[in-house]
Amino acid sequence: MKKTVFFKLFFNNIIIIIISTLILAMSGYVLISHTVYRERVETLKGSATAISGFINSDVAPERLESFIYGFSHSTGNSIIIIDNKGKILMVSTVGDFYSDNVAQINMEYCKDVLSGKDHINRGTLGGVYKTEMFTLQMPVVSTRPNKVVGAIFISSPAPKMLRMQLYLYRTLGIAIVCVLLLSLLISYALSKKISKPIKDMGKAAKKFAKGDFSSRVEPGKKGYNITEIEELTKSFNDMAFSLEKAEDIRNNFISDVSHELRTPMTTIGGFVDGILDGTIPPERQNDYLAIVKDEVSRLSALVNSFLDVTRNESGGASLELSNFDVNEIIRRMMVNFESKISEKEIFVDIDFDAEQCLVKADLDAIKRVLTNLIENAIKFTNQKGMIRISVKTKQQNAEISVYNTGCGISEDDKKLIFERFYKVDKSRSLNREGTGIGLYIVKEIINRHGKHIEVRSVENEYAEFVFTLDKGKG
Repeated sequence: MKKTVFFKLFFNNIIIIIISTLILAMSGYVLISHTVYRERVETLKGSATAISGFINSDVAPERLESFIYGFSHSTGNSIIIIDNKGKILMVSTVGDFYSDNVAQINMEYCKDVLSGKDHINRGTLGGVYKTEMFTLQMPVVSTRPNKVVGAIFISSPAPKMLRMQLYLYRTLGIAIVCVLLLSLLISYALSKKISKPIKDMGKAAKKFAKGDFSSRVEPGKKGYNITEIEELTKSFNDMAFSLEKAEDIRNNFISDVSHELRTPMTTIGGFVDGILDGTIPPERQNDYLAIVKDEVSRLSALVNSFLDVTRNESGGASLELSNFDVNEIIRRMMVNFESKISEKEIFVDIDFDAEQCLVKADLDAIKRVLTNLIENAIKFTNQKGMIRISVKTKQQNAEISVYNTGCGISEDDKKLIFERFYKVDKSRSLNREGTGIGLYIVKEIINRHGKHIEVRSVENEYAEFVFTLDKGKG
């Protein structure tokens, strides 16, 4: 039999339940035996004490005999009184337990009590009784002088005590069986419940291995959730979602890169063929060679982006930290983007806390971050929309924000916006530049500076990217 999670859980639970049941049964057995024994001894001792007190009050023998007879029949116990030689002086029994022809108790059975000690005996007292009896022996001590003058034997049929014990054992046994069955049922249900999501994860993992990332593990019923299993299920489903998205991203990336490479290469190949076969006249060749140069630059930029990703992942990209004015960098960049901003009639709001804000960072890397964020802001800002770039100082950090109105970013897209090759605008691959690695590189650069970048957005309203840098020294 395969040792499945269910089997192991259920088997271990059965072992624990059986061991616990055995411990409970043994403890119950000892407790019942001790309790019944102690209760019987205490009852008989109370009766013997009462009789002893009555004897010491020097009552007449007829009255004592009447008292013993009444006491015996009211308690259901047999009573024998002996002198200090073992001779039976008085007897009162209930039931046919006593042997009538016995007048003396063998000293072997009464030497302890006649020495002044209470004694417990289980048996027939050497033939005094016809059946096994549980007998408490208590000495009778005279006060003047202080000596043992006899003993009281109070006996209860041993089967009577045994019947009580058996009744309690049977009750305990029934309770233990009920608890055992209930525990097994609960253990079975819990083992099934715990193992089911794990088993489902195993099935889903096999599908993942075949490239199917659509499977999810259903959480347990409300009110019956196990926190660890629930967290594991959630983590597994999150992983499945990420794998599914990563697969989609990979497929889209292959399609996008194929298009991005094919378009300039087709253009370059067509123009070169036209020049070589004379289709393009000599006076137009320089114009077409300029187009070829631009397409080569596009291909070079694309390849460099891929190399940047590889360098980031291999840890090969090092930082050259320096102090520079980030406000001045932003001013120069906005001049470079002036034509694109004018084309969309975008209103630009520059909000600086101070004229100058020195930061300590890699200048070229931060230029790339700002270029990417500002380009994206312009690209996705609506016609006659607004872009706001702010730099604020907070303690030892400079907080830089790039905000734009427009289409914004959905909640689902925000989770993956910094993933490699992920593109929010699924339609832009055919008519816009971009491979979906710009924001990934931005995040990697900020992370290598030991800082964090976050995105804030409301879909169809705005998007804002905020990151921090260490303040520099002048």
